[in-house]
Amino acid sequence: MEPKFPNIDERPAHTSSGQPIMYFTFDDGPAEDTPAILAALAAYNASATFFVMGAQVKANPDILRAEVEAGHYIGNHTYNHPSLRDIEHDLFLTEMNQTYDIVQAAAGEMFKLDGRMYLMRPPYGYTDDNTEGWARDLGYDLVMWTIDPWDWDMPGTDVIVSKVLAGAHPGAIVLLHDGGGDRSQTTAALHQLLPTLAEQGYVFHNLYLGW
Repeated sequence: MEPKFPNIDERPAHTSSGQPIMYFTFDDGPAEDTPAILAALAAYNASATFFVMGAQVKANPDILRAEVEAGHYIGNHTYNHPSLRDIEHDLFLTEMNQTYDIVQAAAGEMFKLDGRMYLMRPPYGYTDDNTEGWARDLGYDLVMWTIDPWDWDMPGTDVIVSKVLAGAHPGAIVLLHDGGGDRSQTTAALHQLLPTLAEQGYVFHNLYLGW
């Protein structure tokens, strides 16, 4: 099955009117702190991409629906968050397909992009020679990132903000987390990052809106 999108590395860095685009992405949810992150994004008219875990969707289907309803894009981040490095093919398929199925069960009728997910992100960023090919066989493009402030390690709101701003450039993909632990620092960082970057002219698109 051919993925929906062109090569993810060919994502646009600017809108048709010349505004720089930044792509905020969130991993490991939906979870307890996701609604606060959704509220922060809404406050600054920001669209994002959420790479969700199937187990988390099963536990929090209403939060997933809130993500979709708000216009954010949903990507596949496996069911249980295993490393995909050296994973057996059957387990890879199970992790991906279980997540796809639970997302469709929770919010499939709300999807505007012909009912599918077309992007996936490997847990920890770990891949091997098989990962991209197996993902493409399922119709997914593999998405990594260009800015990682290690918010999962809770380094402090100021550290998260400074690392994202230091790496900011048109077309950047920012890796943040809405699940996997306390994400209050991430939420607080968004309330600083989004208005600061907007003042610099940036707009915030999900990865589908980039095309």
